[in-house]
Amino acid sequence: LDAPPERIELGKSFAKEMGLPYLPDLDEALARDDVHIVCICVEQERRGRVGVRCAEMGKHLYLDKPMAMKPEDADAVVAATKKANVRSQMYSNVLSSWGQAAKKALESGDIGELRAIHCDLLFAKGNRGTAPVGQKRKQKAPLERYCFVEAKPELSAIGVYPIAMINWLTKKPVKTVFGETGNYFFKEHVGCDLEDFGTLILTLEDGIIASIAAGRVGWMSHP
Repeated sequence: LDAPPERIELGKSFAKEMGLPYLPDLDEALARDDVHIVCICVEQERRGRVGVRCAEMGKHLYLDKPMAMKPEDADAVVAATKKANVRSQMYSNVLSSWGQAAKKALESGDIGELRAIHCDLLFAKGNRGTAPVGQKRKQKAPLERYCFVEAKPELSAIGVYPIAMINWLTKKPVKTVFGETGNYFFKEHVGCDLEDFGTLILTLEDGIIASIAAGRVGWMSHP
């Protein structure tokens, strides 16, 4: 669905490398009886409508994160999977050893009543310390573009992991959200007007407080 030329060339190159057929028409690929599940890792701008089309064709979905660029796109994918009675899964950490251990500790009652939960997730990538110091950044919504060659919105791209983990661990709907994003480490994010780091404070049902810090830090940053 409207794939940019560079994505088409990458797809052809990967298909050749892996010895796989390259089918440029999505509907042609989805019409095949031997295709049962689709791994969707197209750009976020197209991910929602591609996911909907795949579900409508009766295919199960394995979605890269975040599953869509906008909430309405995510809602459309969910609605399409329910209507078509297919399964979907967005990549997450819930099956990790530490995620399973946290779930077991909560369910067993070993840590008592859950009142608050915090999760940090930081990726080490790039040369830190290149962003201007003290420069304030104002978050804009909605985003007009998600990915650039040199940067992407890191609270969205990385924060989705702890959000998914907290949702899975608590099974409590979110009531309020407070967030702050900024440019602390990388000039590339400043240039694209995208955050390299952000924090969230969530109030969940039953008064549980969840806090999240997520983003990118430098290769040699202090832990």
